[in-house]
Amino acid sequence: MPRSLTLTPPRQAAPAAVRRAVDSDRRRTSASVILRSVLEHGPVARSTIARLTGLSPASVTDYCARFAELGLIREASAPRRSNGVGRPHVPVDLDDSRFVVGGVHVAVPYTTVALLDLRGRVVAERRLDHEGTAPERLLANAADGLDALLAGHPAATALGVGVATGGWVDRDSGTIVEHPLLGWRDVAVREAVGARTGLPVHVDGHARALVNAERLFGRARGSRSVLHLFVGNVVDAAFATNDEVHHGPRSQAGAIAHLPLAGGTERCACGRTGCLQAELSERTLCARARAEGVGGTDD
Repeated sequence: MPRSLTLTPPRQAAPAAVRRAVDSDRRRTSASVILRSVLEHGPVARSTIARLTGLSPASVTDYCARFAELGLIREASAPRRSNGVGRPHVPVDLDDSRFVVGGVHVAVPYTTVALLDLRGRVVAERRLDHEGTAPERLLANAADGLDALLAGHPAATALGVGVATGGWVDRDSGTIVEHPLLGWRDVAVREAVGARTGLPVHVDGHARALVNAERLFGRARGSRSVLHLFVGNVVDAAFATNDEVHHGPRSQAGAIAHLPLAGGTERCACGRTGCLQAELSERTLCARARAEGVGGTDD
């Protein structure tokens, strides 16, 4: 009786480069959740971090040792005993005395630059009024402003720079794809600011940046779902679910500027009438207020 034979090719191992990328992502994620646990709960015992994160106690101990060597965390001065049984736990906490991060927010009339410590507290801040909106000059001025702030804090070591602005911002490429109010299109912000400062640069839309800040340092700490609506010169939104801010393809999640508003009459820069941003932006509301005699200047 004839028999059929099916040959199954042996499974091929993933290429080494892929394995390294996966391992790198895993280590980055583990490092992130441990540091966030220390931020939210510190001073906190390593055993508690393991319980909160689901990582093994050995991994937590290893990461904490590395973070302590880097100066990111420190052991608290007073050990805690566990019901008087066994060795005392030595809790760890963030060390906010050494490192800072730079922040850049590009608004329409001005740019704000700042230094913040690891707890999100503003160490120094400066507002730079715009003299024209050419991206090369504006970003150079922002980088120079950060350098000036750092010069005033010589003991601080900068870890990186975060840049936030409105419009369509592609986080992955570090590019402002389109910002109609500034007249920007395909501006390589990460490249420009990084070349000027020599620091790693993270670029994102300001609504998403605000959601992240609130989740880390603000009233949304501990919330697994957050929705943020921003109304200013631009109108956009951001949301986080399951402890993750959503970006979508090319970081377009939350792009609501051109949603149609029923009954809208304002002409939008896109050529249509009644877009949400054209109807609700600060510029439109201020113009309507002036037309009604509310307020007497354009300030």
